[in-house]
Amino acid sequence: MTQITVVKDKKIGSLKEIKIKKYIYFVSFYIITAVLLFSGIVKILDPLPLMETLKLITIIPASLHIIFATLLPVVEIGLAVLMIMKIKPKITLATVAVLFAAFLGFNIYGTIAGIGTDCGCFGNTIKSGFG
Repeated sequence: MTQITVVKDKKIGSLKEIKIKKYIYFVSFYIITAVLLFSGIVKILDPLPLMETLKLITIIPASLHIIFATLLPVVEIGLAVLMIMKIKPKITLATVAVLFAAFLGFNIYGTIAGIGTDCGCFGNTIKSGFG
C-alpha cells in the first residue's frame, strides 16, 4: 500500500498564498506611489487649498504654514521617486507609513475641530474633506 503525503499540496497552497501576497504588495506599492506623486504634483501646481486649510489649523504656528506647504509636496514627490526607484525600500515605506499616520492624525484633528473646508490634499483637482 502506498502512502500519499499532503506536503506537496501544502507547498502548492502556500506558494499560491505567497503569489497572492506578492501581488497585493505590488499593487498596493504602486497605488501608494501614484497617490504620493499625484498629490505632490497637484500641491505644487495649486498650493492655495492647502494654505487655506493650514490657516485654520491652530496647532501649527502661522510662521510655519508657508514652510509646511512648500516642503510637504517635495517630500511626497521625493518619497514617490524613492519608491519607484526602490532605493532603501524598508526605510522609504516606514517613512511613508509615518507620513500617512500624520495625515490620519491631521484628518482626525480636522474632524474634531469641525473644519468644514476641503483639506487641500489634492488641491482643487479632487474634493477631499475632513471626516
